[in-house]
Amino acid sequence: MRRTTEVAEFLDIALRGRIDTVAELAAVIGGSVDATEREVSRLEELGFLSLTDGVITYRRPADSIADVTRRILTGLSHDLETSIAETQGILRTLPKLLRAWEHGDTDVHGLPIEVMHGPFAAPDMYRLQAARSKPRTSYACMPDTAPLYKVLRDADYGSYWDDNSGPDHDIRLLVSTVDANTELGRNQIAHEINAGSQVRMHSNLPSFFWVLDHSSIGIPFTWGEAWPSSVMSIQSPTLAELMTWIYHRLWEEAVPVTGLNHTWEHPWDPILRLMNSGMTMESASTALGLTARTGRRRVSDAMRHYGVTSQFSLGAAWTTSRNSQHASAATRA
Repeated sequence: MRRTTEVAEFLDIALRGRIDTVAELAAVIGGSVDATEREVSRLEELGFLSLTDGVITYRRPADSIADVTRRILTGLSHDLETSIAETQGILRTLPKLLRAWEHGDTDVHGLPIEVMHGPFAAPDMYRLQAARSKPRTSYACMPDTAPLYKVLRDADYGSYWDDNSGPDHDIRLLVSTVDANTELGRNQIAHEINAGSQVRMHSNLPSFFWVLDHSSIGIPFTWGEAWPSSVMSIQSPTLAELMTWIYHRLWEEAVPVTGLNHTWEHPWDPILRLMNSGMTMESASTALGLTARTGRRRVSDAMRHYGVTSQFSLGAAWTTSRNSQHASAATRA
C-alpha cells in the first residue's frame, strides 16, 4: 500500500471536483481508465472513498482519518517504523485534504478547526486554545525554540505555566538537543522546569506540534516545519490519540533535561553532559552540530584536563567536578 503522501495530489484533484466516475476522473487527469481505477482502488484501501461499479463516493476527512488512525494504532500488519512513516504521511496530507474538501463542497468535513497565520501563529494559537480549555495535559514538540525564546527573553517573561500549572498537571516539552545547549535555550528551559514542566531533548524532532488534554492538536500547514508560519488547531480525540502515540515514541527516545540554570565553564561541558545522559560521543557531536573530529578533540581535551585515560573515568570526574561547583554556588547563595 502506498503512503498517503504519494496519492495526495490525486485525491486533491478528485475531491475538489467531486468527480463521480472513474472515467471522468481519468479524463481530468489525462490518464488511462485502468491506471486511474488502480489509483482510486488504493484510495479506497486507505479509506478516503468507496468505489462501486465505477461510481466514486467520497468520505468526510474526519471519518477517513479515524479509520486510518485505528488501523495504525492497532498495529495491523505494520512494524513500528512503517507505522511512524505512515502516520507522518497522514499529517502531511491532512491540511490539504481539509482544504480540498471545503473547496469541492459546502458540507462540513467533520473536524472543528481554527487557522492562524504569521510569524507567531504557533504560540498565539497555543495560548488561545490553552486559555479556552485550561488544559491539565500539554505535550509540546518544538524543534526550533529560538524565535519564541528571544521574544520571551526580551519581554522578561518566564513560562505560561508559571500561573497555569497545578500538581495534577502533566506538562511535557520536547526541544532540540542543539537548542537545549545554547545559552538562550538553557535560560528559558530553566523557567519551564521551574514552572513544573518536564523537558527532554531530542536530536531529530520531526515537526512542531502539540497535544492538549488528549482532545485537541496543533499542527503546521506543512508537516515537518520546525517553526511554522501557518498553524491549524483541530478538536479531535482521534487525531489527538494518534499525535500522543507519536509524542510518546519521541519522549522515550529523548534525554531528560535538568539543572539548566548554570553556565558552561569549559567547551567540552555540553558534549560530556550528553554523553553522561547516555549518548555516544558520535551522537552527542551530531546533536550539537559538531563534526566527529571536533567532538573527539573536546573529549580528548577534557580527559587531559581531568587526568583520566577512559571515557568512563572522564564521566565520573566531570560529574564530581560539576557537583562540587553546584555545591559551592549553593553555599555562596
